[in-house]
Amino acid sequence: MRNVVLYELMSLDGVAEEPGESGWFTDADERLMDNLDRVIASQDTVLLGRRTYEKWAPHWPSSTMQPFADFINDTPKFLFSAAAPALPWSATTHVPGPAAPYVAGLKRATGGDIGIHGSLTLARSLLRERLVDELRLVVAPTLAGRGARLFEEPGDMQRFELVDSDRSGGCLLLHYRRR
Repeated sequence: MRNVVLYELMSLDGVAEEPGESGWFTDADERLMDNLDRVIASQDTVLLGRRTYEKWAPHWPSSTMQPFADFINDTPKFLFSAAAPALPWSATTHVPGPAAPYVAGLKRATGGDIGIHGSLTLARSLLRERLVDELRLVVAPTLAGRGARLFEEPGDMQRFELVDSDRSGGCLLLHYRRR
C-alpha cells in the first residue's frame, strides 16, 4: 500500500495559502531545500487541485528552482477538477470525478509515495476521508492573520505520531505519520 504524503508550508496560525505572494513565509535556510529533497525523493506521483495547477502549470516548466522544478515537471501528476485544464502540462492526467475513490485506487497500486503539494481544498478532502498517511509540515514563525488554513474545517479527531522534527532557520520541519 502506497502512502499519501501531504507537504505544506504554513504559518503558526495555520495559514497555508500562497506563502510567496503574501510575505508570511520567512526565516528558512538551506535545510528547507534539503528537507524538500528528502520528501520528494520517495514520491513518484503528485496530486493537484485546480487552483494550484492553474498557478503552477505556467510557472514550473521554465523554473530553475531545484530540486522541485525537475521533480514537479517530470513526475506523473493527477489534476482533480471538474473542468479540463486550459493549459497543458507534461505528465498530467485530468480526473474530473471525485478524488477520494480515485486516490484510494492509486494507494492500492504499486509504486512510491503519492505527494500532495499545495492544493488545500484537495488536501482537506483527502484528510477528511483519512487518505493522508503522512504530514510533512513546514511551520514559519509568523502569524499570517488572513488566508486559507489547512485545518479550517471541523471534522472527526485523527491521531498522528511525530516521526521527526528539525529546524530551518526559524521554521519548524515536522514529520507526522498516521497512527
